[in-house]
This record gives sequence, C-alpha cells and structure tokens, in this order.
Amino acid sequence: MYTIRCTQRLLARLSGSTPDVDAPRSTTALGDWYANTITVGRLRLILCTSERTLLTVLIPAKDLRSLPDRLRDAVARMLIRLEVPPGEIAREKREMMWHQLGRTASRQILGSMNDFAFLAETYIRDDGPAADLDDIAMLLNRAPCRPIEYQSPDRFTQAIFRRAS
Repeated sequence: MYTIRCTQRLLARLSGSTPDVDAPRSTTALGDWYANTITVGRLRLILCTSERTLLTVLIPAKDLRSLPDRLRDAVARMLIRLEVPPGEIAREKREMMWHQLGRTASRQILGSMNDFAFLAETYIRDDGPAADLDDIAMLLNRAPCRPIEYQSPDRFTQAIFRRAS
C-alpha cells in the first residue's frame, strides 16, 4: 500500500477524489509517490517522484482515473531498466496494487520535482513531440540530487533494492 501525494493543481483535476490527510506509512520499497502536472507545448504529463529515492517517471496526463495503474506500470518499466531483480519488481508491483490519495508533505521533494520538470521540458523540446517518456525519465534519474546526498536517483534506487534482496 502506498500514497500518491498530489499537488493541489493535480488534486483539483482528480474530480471526486478526497485526499487522506492521515495516510499510513507506505509498504513499498520506494515509499510514497509525489505527483504533479507539467505541460511542454501541447504535451500534458504527470511527473511522479518517489519519496524515498527521488526516482522519477513521466506519464501522459490523459484518463487520470487510471493514474495509479499507469504509475505502477511505469515504475515497473523503470525498475526493469535499472536491472532490479525480477522478484523485487514483482513485490513492488504487488504492494502498489493498493493506493490512496494524499496531499504533498515535503517541500524538499517538491523542489526536486521542479528541477526534474525543468530538465524534462528541456529534454522533450530537444527530442521533439515523439520523445520516449521512459528515455526522458532515465535521463532525469541520472541527475545528482541534494536531498539524497548528491547521488543520482537511479543508483540510489539500485542500492535500496540490493539491500532488500
């Protein structure tokens, strides 16, 4: 079980959703996921970042009701790219079957997400409208981040899963 911590802007778009203020701790290795909308030209996306490792994925902003399922699939694809053991990926996907919505709780993560949004916009504009979102996310995940002691999210995530297995 985990919480998708949405910005106010995204919560407003998720009509009929009431965030849980007192969300219990996540049971996933990557912790809760923070989500915000970004727009690059005509492309509307949801930028999602792991609370624990700052691993980031990009998801098209269509059909917001399916956001939890598409987030789970995008995380699994990213973990496969990072060569996380299949058993650990299956466990993470299983734990991500149950979710709830919550409000953001960390300005530090939101600050990192702003940096990722700026980088994503630059990479997408360079690659054009046919940019592969998973490739863009891989580039984002190689950037060193202050909140995780200047490690990159991809390496920090790999280390978390190495310790877990």
